[in-house]
This record gives sequence, C-alpha cells and structure tokens, in this order.
Amino acid sequence: MTTTENSTRGLRRTMTESSDGCAIAYWSGGNPAGIPVILLHGFSLDHSVWSVIYEQPELLNRCHVIAPDMRGHGESGRLETANGYADGRAWADDIAAVIRSSGADCPAVVAWSYSGRMLFDYIQHYGTRSLHCLNLVAAASLADPAALGPDHGCLEALCSSDPEIVEAASARFISDVLRITRGPAEYALFSKALGSTTPEHRGWLRRRPLDYDRLIAELDVPVLISHGRSDCIVLPTLAARLGQLIPGSRVSIYDDCGHAPFLEDPRRFGSELLKFVSAA
Repeated sequence: MTTTENSTRGLRRTMTESSDGCAIAYWSGGNPAGIPVILLHGFSLDHSVWSVIYEQPELLNRCHVIAPDMRGHGESGRLETANGYADGRAWADDIAAVIRSSGADCPAVVAWSYSGRMLFDYIQHYGTRSLHCLNLVAAASLADPAALGPDHGCLEALCSSDPEIVEAASARFISDVLRITRGPAEYALFSKALGSTTPEHRGWLRRRPLDYDRLIAELDVPVLISHGRSDCIVLPTLAARLGQLIPGSRVSIYDDCGHAPFLEDPRRFGSELLKFVSAA
C-alpha cells in the first residue's frame, strides 16, 4: 500500500514498495501533466542532493519531477543482509515501483554517479521502451579502471569499520568530492544525507559488479552525457568513451566542475536538462 504525506520545498513524499517488500520513498512535484523526470542520487546520499535542480521554477513548470531515495538510503527501507543489495533485479524493480506509483509514463531518467548501476539494472530487466531519454552524469557504467580518479579511494574509506576513518572520509567527500563550500546549512544537509547509510551497507553497495558494457553499446534512446572536467572520482575520459559507444549521444563537459556538476553549476545543468528532455 502506498502512503503519501506533505513534504518541504513544495514536493510531496510518497512511500511505495518494491518487489521484495523493501519500502521506497520518493518525492514528486511540479507539473503533473509535464514531462516526467526521475532524478537518481549517488552513493550514500539521498534525494536532497537534487534540491538545486528540482527547485528551479522553469523545470517545475514544464516537468513532473520525481526524486527517489535508493534502497538503503534516506527514508527508504534498509535490508539487513548483503543479499538485499546484490541482485540487480531488485534495483530494477525499485525504479519500476516508483514509475508505477508516480504515474510517470515514459520518464526521462537522470542517473548520477552510483545510480548509473540502478538505471542499467532497470534497462537490463525492463528494456528502454518505457523510457523517454537518459542523462548520465558521471554515471557508474563501464568497468574501466583507467577512468578511476585519485579521490576514488575516498569511497572505500567511507566503508571502513574505523569510525575515525569514516569521519575523515565523510568530511573529505563533502568538501573535496562534492565541493560544498556554500555555508554551514548546506554542509549540514549533506552530512545528514551521508550519515543515512552505515559503513556496512556502503560496503555491500561497493561490492556490486559493473557489467553493463553490452547494454550501453545497444542503447536506443536519446542520451546526454554530463561530466565535470575536474572530476577526481571518475575521470572525464569515461564521458569520452561513453560518447563513442552510444550512437547519437551528446557529451556536455563542465570545465570548472568536479564530480557533481549540477551542484556547482545548477543553472546550466537545469537549462541543459530541460532543453534535452523537451527535444528528445
């Protein structure tokens, strides 16, 4: 059964349920008759990372914006064993549950960082016929060690059993990887989101393999690839490779941005996203 409550920032929180019973929370708002746009967050964060995008008036006027919390994150459910995070079908069914519950007929999907895995799990099990277009934002996709940047070890440190290591890695993740410098309130928001997953759960997430190369080469929907040139988690060489592999895709490089270009240049990101989904 789905329950709905009012939420802050003009979006509404809804709880739905995936195929294995895991509760999935998502936030939705904007124009219910507009283009459905699903925003998938990254590793150890939650939907609030997208607030600088889903609060943009033009996007809300023209799109039905949906921002889930992945399983194990934010206000979604937590399963108590690694098996609850290992099966790609479960992640695919999470997206399917959100699409079904929200009424997002043929949505555009924006997948940032780790959630690229979730998106390609969906495509592997459900195909692309139910999708409008894809925006891959430094998205986990190709198994290419050469694309791992110098800060990639920070993700492993977040999985440590040593609280001091985790604390230091969390601070580094927010300040150096996300490049959050806009004041204590924003820093606190991301600290809270980051703290919503445990190191043990993060470790389970990190052990999921990347095996989507064939799917990527066969994509048959419009694809926009967004990447920060200064990304030190996933190097922009990944964007170049994806651009070569995906027929007709467009690559957008943010010269002065790191791993989360939508946080550092939200106006450009929102404008490009709206233009892309409107033309796709």
